[in-house]
Amino acid sequence: MQQTNQQKHYTQSLRRCGLEAVNNLIQQNKYNWDDFQNIGNEIKKETKQSHSTYYLGNYDLNIIERVLDKENFFLEWVKANQNFTVELLADPQVFGLLINQIKELSFVERIFQWEPRHWISIRKNVKPDNELEYFYHDSKLSAAQCIQEPDMVQRLIELKKNKDNYFLLVKKK
Repeated sequence: MQQTNQQKHYTQSLRRCGLEAVNNLIQQNKYNWDDFQNIGNEIKKETKQSHSTYYLGNYDLNIIERVLDKENFFLEWVKANQNFTVELLADPQVFGLLINQIKELSFVERIFQWEPRHWISIRKNVKPDNELEYFYHDSKLSAAQCIQEPDMVQRLIELKKNKDNYFLLVKKK
């Protein structure tokens, strides 16, 4: 774990980016592999479908959404025709974002035909002067990136140009 500007940053092992995206978002090392596996097994009993890759991780949105519900958050999709703006991110109900990003597959990932997806979390922080800053948590990186408001909007606009990336607003209940 690294700490940047009072932000903890958890890095992933195996294909557990969804797990660390949640821990980075809530700024606690609260959830572990067992927690996500247990939630995945609960959902599997309900749906008769697997929502992760055993042992490795590769958690889908169903598991992440259930965990965040326990933390009193809900997710709202950013629609394909919806633009990222300062106003959208400044909404007091918006706690942060989750991005399910398309990524380049490694040789092993191609052999096993895994989904080329990666979870990233962005946590919004209100500074003492009421200005907003954002902590971009990519669990493949060694530290979070602190990004100021206009630059964050621009980064999200750039990421949204790839139509295979999905964006979810994390909102407080």
